[in-house]
Amino acid sequence: MSNESDMNRRKFMEVGIYAITGAITVVSGAALTRFAVGPSFRKEKAKWIEVELDEAAESNPGFSRVVLEYEKKDGWLTASARTLAYVKRVKADEVIAISAACTHLGCIVTWDADKQIFKCPCHDGLYDPEGQVISGPPPGPLRRHKTRIEDGRILLATDTVPYGGDAHERA
Repeated sequence: MSNESDMNRRKFMEVGIYAITGAITVVSGAALTRFAVGPSFRKEKAKWIEVELDEAAESNPGFSRVVLEYEKKDGWLTASARTLAYVKRVKADEVIAISAACTHLGCIVTWDADKQIFKCPCHDGLYDPEGQVISGPPPGPLRRHKTRIEDGRILLATDTVPYGGDAHERA
């Protein structure tokens, strides 16, 4: 009888040791995985880039083409990025900035000042001055860059928001 109870105790201790070892392994594995892979899931906050409209653009009722150049961090990789946008001053304290990336396949749209439309040269997508689709294959309107004006300086966010999103921020 004592031999049988020794076996039960021994089996109980063996199972207990395996359970504790397994729990330690799972917890440390999860912590190490989060440490190793975690930064690649972190989304970087938008950066605000100052843009300058030349004097001709200030008096022109159309859009000015501006290039946003900035450093973009993705996980561990830091690279320089360039984004094209069209900026228009609506009022003294309000500007709109429309992304130049077509919503169809990401081609660069151009502003046709004579016809007052944005044109995508790849698949004949046409957008009105607000960025709404007029015709062609684009599935939705052009995205907008968030804008704000601080001390007379025009700032554009590197991230874009969908048309109709809150693209204007008050300083």
